[in-house]
Amino acid sequence: MSRASRPPVPAAVRRAILVEAGHKCAIPRCGHGDVDIHHIVPWETCGKHEYANLISLCPNCHRRAHKGEIDRKSLHLYKAALVASFQVAGEALFSAPAVEIKRRIYEVDSASAECSFSFEYPDFVNPMARIVSKNIEAWGLELLATFRQSQDAEHRLHPNKPDYPIWWLTGSYQVSRRDTQVISVRYDIEQMAFGAAHRSYETRVQNFFVDPFSPMLLEELLASPRAIEPLAEAVRRKLLSGGDLDPTHVEIGTAPDPDLFSRFVVDQYGLTFMFDPYEVACYAQGPQHVSLSFEELAKLFKREQLYVLTPPDS
Repeated sequence: MSRASRPPVPAAVRRAILVEAGHKCAIPRCGHGDVDIHHIVPWETCGKHEYANLISLCPNCHRRAHKGEIDRKSLHLYKAALVASFQVAGEALFSAPAVEIKRRIYEVDSASAECSFSFEYPDFVNPMARIVSKNIEAWGLELLATFRQSQDAEHRLHPNKPDYPIWWLTGSYQVSRRDTQVISVRYDIEQMAFGAAHRSYETRVQNFFVDPFSPMLLEELLASPRAIEPLAEAVRRKLLSGGDLDPTHVEIGTAPDPDLFSRFVVDQYGLTFMFDPYEVACYAQGPQHVSLSFEELAKLFKREQLYVLTPPDS
């Protein structure tokens, strides 16, 4: 498969690779800031974008790795050292101030005190989970960058702007699960845009395997690509069981596409898939969710992944 035809590295995985290396080249004493994502085992061999097989390299070190001047074993060791460094890193690792047991990214537009951004996220004190906190912070900073762009005077006055400027945005979270195997966090994003008829609500999720650390992706949990079809059917059936939703709307919102089911959290009993307003129901009916137990997922997920997802004390 040519580079042009490769699927892109998932955003959560790409962010995790850049965060672990501090957005620099992962090779010791190099530290160049112009970096890209490199497959330790070549793409032609593995055909996957797996966190454990990806590392941040500058163009020069990338070429050296391809020539064999930096071998794969060394690349794996460099990557392991980067992940381990988060377990002993101190307070200076973070850029946002601590707020009680939370951290918060907060900003008020200097041009208008009415325009504000407030994003809270958990700071996990367990050293093994600190890299998770840093990944969530990086995501919050991406949201802040979007907010700043929206507030930019040139954007607000542009006659062909694609959307309304954001008036205010708040992000609150709920930790669905936190143990030695899995960390799962649900985010409720609420925002109001200038000129909008009503505020908007959006659910986001951040899911990670803890040891070894890796972002959790639905495609890597499924037993096969075809397993998305029975998963979609199971979710659709539960959504329609209440008799309140329009079947056509639900059918469209639960088509067998992994992207439509990427918004889920993990708890002690299974997975909960969430749908924002307009996705499977009208705005007035609010967000919808469906929970599937680990037993219901047994034939849909890989056995080894389901084993890790199941709580240690189950």
